[in-house]
Amino acid sequence: MSGRPDAAKYETLVERLSEIERRASTSELDHLAASFEALNAVITYLGADPRIVERGATRSLGRLRFALHDRMLGAKPKLFFEPPDRKGAQGAPSYTSAVVLRPLVISAFLSLRNGGLSKEEASRWLAAELKQSGVIQPNGRAVNARTIVRWHTELGGKSPKGSDWVFGEFIKGAQRALEKAGYQHTQANAPFGSSEAEIVAQCLIKLLRAAGF
Repeated sequence: MSGRPDAAKYETLVERLSEIERRASTSELDHLAASFEALNAVITYLGADPRIVERGATRSLGRLRFALHDRMLGAKPKLFFEPPDRKGAQGAPSYTSAVVLRPLVISAFLSLRNGGLSKEEASRWLAAELKQSGVIQPNGRAVNARTIVRWHTELGGKSPKGSDWVFGEFIKGAQRALEKAGYQHTQANAPFGSSEAEIVAQCLIKLLRAAGF
């Protein structure tokens, strides 16, 4: 989509928003869930325009979407709340937006490692690119090199609930996309050059920016 909005897609958006409002008015959806679904529909519609993705024009909307999602799960996202009082805490909610951030960062890190960079080189390069792109964690902290390495080592162990599953699904989805693009013989661990690795990592960073991190 470029220039004028696609009329058919716009009509689909209008119908989708109308249906969400109908469900909210009959208490089929609570207002928080309805707001999340409506925002998600709008972001999806806007994301069809490559200019929106390239410019990161929906980053603020993406942050709001993740904050609404995390609030629905019982978390208190920084966008809405002051830092929580940890006394008497019941533990962190599961399946928050961290399960999206971590897998993409780890995937970018593994891409750089596959391109021949050492663990230290890959983590430093990625941390610098994330900082330059303004990508931060939902708690407002930067994603530094030490954090990247720690997230990688926590795969299959201490990762937030849901993060490992998202990582696995993302890798499988990326492999399918490569096959559809004509790389039928591409192996998941096949090595490639550092320049290619950096391009892949930068594409993943763009996804994070578009998502609102």
